[in-house]
Amino acid sequence: MSKFNISKCSYIHGDKLIETPRGKFIITPKSNDKVKIFRYLEQRDFPFFLPMENSISDSYELYPYVEDDILFEDKAIDLVHILSLLHIKTTSYQEVAMDSVKKMYEDISNKIEQLDAYYHKLHDDIEAHIYMAPDEYLLVRNISLLYENLFLSKRYLDDWYDLKKDSTRERVVLLHKQPCLSNFVDRKTPYFIHWDLSEKGYPISDFLYFFKQHYSILEMNSLFQIYQSKFQFTKDEMYLFFSLLLLDCEISFSSDHYKNTILVHESIFYSSKVNSFILKQNQKDQETNESKFD
Repeated sequence: MSKFNISKCSYIHGDKLIETPRGKFIITPKSNDKVKIFRYLEQRDFPFFLPMENSISDSYELYPYVEDDILFEDKAIDLVHILSLLHIKTTSYQEVAMDSVKKMYEDISNKIEQLDAYYHKLHDDIEAHIYMAPDEYLLVRNISLLYENLFLSKRYLDDWYDLKKDSTRERVVLLHKQPCLSNFVDRKTPYFIHWDLSEKGYPISDFLYFFKQHYSILEMNSLFQIYQSKFQFTKDEMYLFFSLLLLDCEISFSSDHYKNTILVHESIFYSSKVNSFILKQNQKDQETNESKFD
């Protein structure tokens, strides 16, 4: 490290940032074979990644730090374009492994059942109170939305499973696994950074992550349409995407009613956003199908 003549060290997005006479660099722990990943991306004619500057040791890697000052709405549009290109360039097909499909179906079904049971018990406990705290009242007033989303999640999951049972092959892509604004540098040549978790998998995983990271600050319907115009989900992919999107984490209540109220509000806000998003997507699909017969 001494050859870099470090003048300053700080942290950004959890990574160590060093300043040297040669410029700014990010130091990150090694978590997978990124050399192999980058070679694969080059072979697939996908140049939108920031290559390593150096491998410092067996445990750490060094990357040049690139700043951008693009408005996050414009940056999000560019990110979605590059993400769709990543999936297009790395698409491959494999035989459906029904054992894995069945396990995924059972795991998600169990999570839906657990969440449903948790909220029904919580609902019953709150209704038994003589006086409700603000967080409890807020939850009870809106809990029907949580029930509806869980019901829809199970319905889409069943639809996905029914289609998979009759499938012989499925589409997989190289997933970035953490596509978000902080992991995307929007310059003349844009780059994804942080490929630490990258692996082959269902393409829905990347946009699912992107949605959950930025649903509160970005208009997801238009961004999803941009992505779909380049890389369209198959019917089974869309069903699984909707099912997982409708699932939220269980609210962990504490003795602090103020913090609880914030958590309840965030959960209701997310559930409402997802419900509206899926409704608009279904309406758009219906309009598209109807236009085919005009």
